[in-house]
Amino acid sequence: MTPTRIPGLPRRRVLALATVAALAGGAVLAESGAVLKDTPLRSEPLASASEVGQLKARETVQITARQGAWAGVTTPAGTEGWARILNLRTGSAAAAAASGVQLTSVFATGSSGNSVSTGVKGLSAEQLIGASPDASQVATLDGFAVSTGDATAFAAQAPLSAQRVDYLAQERGSRRRNR
Repeated sequence: MTPTRIPGLPRRRVLALATVAALAGGAVLAESGAVLKDTPLRSEPLASASEVGQLKARETVQITARQGAWAGVTTPAGTEGWARILNLRTGSAAAAAASGVQLTSVFATGSSGNSVSTGVKGLSAEQLIGASPDASQVATLDGFAVSTGDATAFAAQAPLSAQRVDYLAQERGSRRRNR
């Protein structure tokens, strides 16, 4: 494959422009975030990784990467490391959280004004929409299932016996009936 040349520009200038464009593109990917509570900054996205620093509550950081429940962050001092995503507030709410203004928005609107997704933080809408089960993992889980007969035989060895437990009584006005 032959390199493409832009007529009228020397090769070094084209290379310099391409480098600047690549660096600028990387800067666009970084996202601002605010630390919700004091959080250890780790060398790797693992709870057992060594600490490389400590993030203070309301500190602003740049989120440069995401891996599972972890965010790669850079502090204003230039320290890089990994923090748990649940300890960070991202997006437009980050500035409000860092300045302490967020509580006032609760009184004004009845919420923080932002959507909250519990259990899926760190995943984009596209990732959630495109998610599909891993058939090999489902098959592995199915391999752990036992039949009713096997479970009964195992319980008899312990010796365990089946017991009937009645449902709890429902309060009046409940739509669910006792069984």
